[in-house]
Amino acid sequence: SSNNLSVKDIYHLTMNPRTQKMKDTVGQRIEIAAWAVYEDNNGKDGSKQTILAIKTPEGETFASNSETFRKDFLSMVELFESMGESVPAVEVINGTSNSGREYITCVYAD
Repeated sequence: SSNNLSVKDIYHLTMNPRTQKMKDTVGQRIEIAAWAVYEDNNGKDGSKQTILAIKTPEGETFASNSETFRKDFLSMVELFESMGESVPAVEVINGTSNSGREYITCVYAD
């Protein structure tokens, strides 16, 4: 997770019923005030799923269980942190795998 999360940040990132689906924001820039990765129960079958949630400076929350999005986001964060910086924003993009499956990921956004 991002550093120094408050209890309010943790609530917004993990329990906020107004959290929006990341896949619905393809093509949009999302500013990052806080983020977290956590495990949750899948509502359909009760299995565990890993969620990445991002909270904006305006208090909006976006989340995804996409492994590709999470992997690319965490790699970006790791790179920036290794240079003493943080990721200010990402753009949500989509693509199609070789097998024809649609997916989402993210790229750095100034």
